[in-house]
Amino acid sequence: MPRFLSLLFLPLMFLGQNTNREDIKPYDDGEVYNVYSAVLGLEKSDSELLIADTTVPFSNCLDPRSDKLVDAAIDDYKRINRSRWRLGYHFEIKQPYKLLSAKEADALLQPDKRTGAWPLSPSDGIHHFSAVGFSTDKSIVFVEMDVACGGLCGHGNPFILQKKKSKWIRYSPASIQNPDGTITMPGASSCGWYY
Repeated sequence: MPRFLSLLFLPLMFLGQNTNREDIKPYDDGEVYNVYSAVLGLEKSDSELLIADTTVPFSNCLDPRSDKLVDAAIDDYKRINRSRWRLGYHFEIKQPYKLLSAKEADALLQPDKRTGAWPLSPSDGIHHFSAVGFSTDKSIVFVEMDVACGGLCGHGNPFILQKKKSKWIRYSPASIQNPDGTITMPGASSCGWYY
């Protein structure tokens, strides 16, 4: 009888061991893929795109922008990026693309063991996306994308897009004339990174 009871409790012991494992949920929001597709459309590439299959919670460029809708999208970005999301083959782009697991991406970001040459260049690196933050009225989004090509090769930046005529385009806020004569561009960002 004790042997039988130990067999019953064995699966319960393993359940508790996975509590530290991060739960990555599928990212199945069609509007998110419309945003990602618009961002990729800003890139000039004819070759197959390599895209990491899991979102990355970047923490760059999150300062308030003095634009309520953009700030709301940044706040939503901070909330949605507390979790990581698994991407699927839902991009609406003309170029062929491949989603890479973390293991596949890591292998491509290492130099060749025989020659020491890096397999990727800045134009054909691995695209990593954050989850997408939406403004309260869903008309503005904030998303960050990083392109990594191994070692100290890569770049990234945020994208603020607005929906116009059912398409996501770069956000172009109206300038504001301040009382002192200076001009403020709400939502404008010069943030980005290179490594």
